[in-house]
Amino acid sequence: MAIRWKKLPKAELHVHLDGAMRLDTIVELAKKLPEELRFPRGFDFEAAVTPPKRCTLPEYLKAFDVTIAVLQTEAALERAAFELCEDAAKENVRYLEVRFAPLLHIELELTPRSIVQAVLRGLKQGEEKFGMYTGLILSAMRDRPPEHSMEVAQLVAQFQTKGVVAFDLAGPERLYPPQLHREAIALVRETGAHLTLHAGEGCCPEQIKAAIDLGTERIGHGVYLHKDPTLEAHVVELGIPLEVCPTSNLQVSGIMDSYADHPLKRYFDLGIPVTLNTDNRLMSHVDLSHEYKVVAKAFDWGEAEIRKLAETSITASFANDEVKATVLDEIAKFFA
Repeated sequence: MAIRWKKLPKAELHVHLDGAMRLDTIVELAKKLPEELRFPRGFDFEAAVTPPKRCTLPEYLKAFDVTIAVLQTEAALERAAFELCEDAAKENVRYLEVRFAPLLHIELELTPRSIVQAVLRGLKQGEEKFGMYTGLILSAMRDRPPEHSMEVAQLVAQFQTKGVVAFDLAGPERLYPPQLHREAIALVRETGAHLTLHAGEGCCPEQIKAAIDLGTERIGHGVYLHKDPTLEAHVVELGIPLEVCPTSNLQVSGIMDSYADHPLKRYFDLGIPVTLNTDNRLMSHVDLSHEYKVVAKAFDWGEAEIRKLAETSITASFANDEVKATVLDEIAKFFA
């Protein structure tokens, strides 16, 4: 059958709240900012949140200066979370793990707890209205001091039974190995919360090795894994899932000229659990259906491969067993 991409039941495990906003929402929220935080008259929001088609990771991350600036109130955070659920539901994303860095949203003196609570409210509203399932991942920034990541780890522990499912490290990789945040990661593991770390996105298989040594359960991106065959074989052995974001990876990895160059097929063929994700729907101008479609075309994949991607994306999630079983059943019925 010709796969109906929008109808395919999907799970998404790697999408940033501040990277998945609607442009019109950004413009509207910008008008409500206090005068001292407002953007200059005539500011080109669309250009500012659209990175070059090929750029470095730091260049790509500049676009977040705009979205983070407008997400400084509880109402804005709640709205962004709900709208992401609405957009995902339109393409039948049945389970959605959203991540964001709460300590980047304190410019207007919100408390970290109130920030997390606002996003959880938005996700809960999305769940109830669209009949979907969600989980929230709290990110610490790897270029910030260890005190920053420890505070995020403590937030994960506090909200572990209230919708927060994991801790993440995000941000620029070079010069900022995950070992800098060893104590926060240790706290997360002690509390029993899940752990997923950005690694090997724009450089450095060494970052992936360090993440694995620290106990990560999943790897965010992992594009550079194939640069170290010994490490790659270790990931095969451990069965650590990769959160692959094809379009975003094409933009920032520096080692691809087309989707067909993406090493995800290599990883898939080796038996590494591969999940498909958008990373940043706004910056990359994609949705999850697009990512499935371009990967299928690039590798001439049919129903069997696409079904495996969809199933892996839910089995590798931090959802509970009941949610996993429900979504797996929906995928099976879709392909029946």
